[in-house]
Amino acid sequence: MILSRLSRAVRQQNWFAVALEFVIVVAGVLLAFQFSLMSQQQAERARVVAQIELVEAEMRINLERIRTNLETLETSNANLRELRVQLAEFNEETDTTRLDGLALYAFSHPELDVESFAIERLEGMDGRQLISGTELESALVEWRRFIRVLRDTEINIEAMIEQTNTGSKFEHLSIEAIVRAFPEIGLVEPVPVRFETDWRALSQDPEFADHLALFALNLEFLWLTNQWLETATQELLEAIDERGAE
Repeated sequence: MILSRLSRAVRQQNWFAVALEFVIVVAGVLLAFQFSLMSQQQAERARVVAQIELVEAEMRINLERIRTNLETLETSNANLRELRVQLAEFNEETDTTRLDGLALYAFSHPELDVESFAIERLEGMDGRQLISGTELESALVEWRRFIRVLRDTEINIEAMIEQTNTGSKFEHLSIEAIVRAFPEIGLVEPVPVRFETDWRALSQDPEFADHLALFALNLEFLWLTNQWLETATQELLEAIDERGAE
């Protein structure tokens, strides 16, 4: 209908009518485009909001895992501190069975198991600009930074544990030795952990003392990085809560 009116106006050389019909056509196209754009933006916003909810659920699970890992690291650090003290004060009355147990739990720390799939998905979404410049974006960046520091520290500790691996000077404290020494599941009576280790010789070995000191520093720093990540996770959850309240 618009085209027929437009062609009739051209034939009649009614340029005002031509201009008016043209304006109507352009306005209609622009309005349709605007409505389409608004619909697309609303859909993107809905997807981003849904993904943020997944990030929140993921972070709440991670927070519990971080806190559990902190407790484990506190125990490992305490065992390592006691091991170093016992070796420094080693004498005929020193309980070597106790040293075996301390070594087992000091050198067998678990890697922190946290998930970041929801964050990665959010960072790759088309509508990510909706959180650009917000507190939520800053919290996401901080969380990413601290998890990288933590992973680097874990790698350093793994490398140090490798120094006690098979073929090295401290091979009786190797990962393989730890696995062999761990009490078997299902035994009625607990079996003490036993390493085939000359603790007297190790207590007089300055290289081993230096090794333990460096390992202790890294383990304490790992505990600290877990604390940083715990704080970053809490702040990320707070940023999500604040955004939901807007």
